[in-house]
Amino acid sequence: MTLAESAAVVGDLRKARRKQRVSSIHWVDALYQVYITGLLSIVAVVFASSLVGDKEVSAATLVDVRQHGAAVVGVAAALAVFLGLRSGSRGGPLALEQPDVRHVLLSPVDRGVALRYPAWRQLRFLAFVSAAVGATAGQLALRRLPGNAAEWMLFGAFFGVVVVGLGFGSALVAAGTGLRSWMATIGGGLLVAWSVADVAGRAPTAPGSFVGRLAMWPLHADPLALIGVVLAALMVGAGMRLVAGTSLEGAERRTALVGQLRFAVTLQDLRTVLVLRRQLAQERPRSQPWIPAIKGRKAKFPVWQRGLRSVARWPASRLVRVLVLAAIAGLALRGAWGGTTPLVLLAGLSLWIAALDAAEPLGQEIDHPGRTDAFPFERGQLFFQHLPVVAVVSLITGLVAGVVALVPVGSPVPAGVALLAGALAGLLAGCGAVVSVVQGAPEAVDMLAMSTPEIAGSRTVFRTAWPPGLAVLGTLPLLAARAAERGVSDPPPIVAELTVAFPLFVILVLLGGWVRFHDNIHLWIKKAGEQMSPTKAVERAGADREAAEAREADALAESRRVGGDDAKDRPPARVKQPPRPAPKAKPKPADAAPGFRGGTSAKPMGRKRDQNS
Repeated sequence: MTLAESAAVVGDLRKARRKQRVSSIHWVDALYQVYITGLLSIVAVVFASSLVGDKEVSAATLVDVRQHGAAVVGVAAALAVFLGLRSGSRGGPLALEQPDVRHVLLSPVDRGVALRYPAWRQLRFLAFVSAAVGATAGQLALRRLPGNAAEWMLFGAFFGVVVVGLGFGSALVAAGTGLRSWMATIGGGLLVAWSVADVAGRAPTAPGSFVGRLAMWPLHADPLALIGVVLAALMVGAGMRLVAGTSLEGAERRTALVGQLRFAVTLQDLRTVLVLRRQLAQERPRSQPWIPAIKGRKAKFPVWQRGLRSVARWPASRLVRVLVLAAIAGLALRGAWGGTTPLVLLAGLSLWIAALDAAEPLGQEIDHPGRTDAFPFERGQLFFQHLPVVAVVSLITGLVAGVVALVPVGSPVPAGVALLAGALAGLLAGCGAVVSVVQGAPEAVDMLAMSTPEIAGSRTVFRTAWPPGLAVLGTLPLLAARAAERGVSDPPPIVAELTVAFPLFVILVLLGGWVRFHDNIHLWIKKAGEQMSPTKAVERAGADREAAEAREADALAESRRVGGDDAKDRPPARVKQPPRPAPKAKPKPADAAPGFRGGTSAKPMGRKRDQNS
């Protein structure tokens, strides 16, 4: 079979498999599902945006948006290209099945034929998600900016698709050409730095700014925004052309890790997801810490020192990621101060993701339960001693976000308000990260959920939303200060911020107690669940009955033992057996009939002629 015939056979098999999958779902049902999902999503977005109640921006702020909005939004496009180049240099972005890597890619078939279909399928999914996110952002933007609502949602979705095309296409190009990781980092980093310098007005127009003009189209129609569309189309086309050069070793490694990652996400095991993501990104601790340890000093606080040494060995990629997340949170806080309230969600989530790296020393202890169980004290005490390191790193991250929030764009944020808001948001984000790490994955067999299934769903939602919710809760002081600044409340902004900060400090104290007595609380909950289980009640009743019978037997033996001094010298009394019944007499054979000859057997014997004689 020639190469062309093999490629045709593989293509026919893929088409047949695709038709089989599609034929299992009627097109009317599929269209109805898409219609219902889209309708519910639009209703939810419109309803949520109507609850915000933000007013339109002022004239001065609108001028700033027109001048710098495209460059600010273009930073997102530059970050997408940066992440795409990094992913492609590590074997991404495709995550194939292991049989496809072992058999299809190693067969005498053009790899492009085998890889283009998964690439198009993944691109379609990412484009759909990005379009939904872009439309949501456009719906929120029209609440504060002038323009047509349909245009904001349409061009927001269009901008999301273009950003995904740039990121995904750059990943395919990097994977197909075998781009080195350090080259991808330098190239993408320069592109992001160019976009940031363009925001500050100290560099010529960056390529990402042309893409950002597409998002600002409802304010100003600019034909140069189509340059971003052309770049995205060219990047995707080049990636599909070069996808055949994807490394087999990188694809196999990525396949194994992505499979485990999906399984961990299914189990809601965030800690395992973090560890696998770092392995996927080839993120390893530094062999030498950034700050060398002081030798010759006795360790007075060994747990704290171990945590600080862990932070000192952060790789450069993790350090840059935390700083970028802090910058995003700071810009979001700045936007929330300007009047866009939904940005507090972005600020809280960014700080929470950054705090997950700060909780790495605590996570290492939880990953080795055999070692912690061998210590001569409770695990909760050890976990509690890790909290100061998490608090310090999260506090520094929040202060960096507060400094970024002082960007002199529009109405300035008071320095005290920005720094205090960033510090509180960072601390609450650290609390959310601690909760995510300590609570771990849900138990495989939850007796409480089995005994009361109606609360199982609410518990799952609460477990998922509680940690990031704490991080978002830390941004409330900024909103209180903003309300005081606008004259809604009487106290000054800093006083209003401190008033809201007091309950947050109470949450910090309660969280410390929760970490200290986490195991005891879960043990009490487990016992309470067993008390409510009918099956456990039957098992307890049986165990109690067996224990009572054993106690009665022991008491009887004890009474026989202490019955008398000579009782142990006498042989044990024999139990009188009941008399045996008399054996039944055997029936006697019946007498022979007159005229019969033969023996004495009850059955006549002999020939018939003898019996009749």
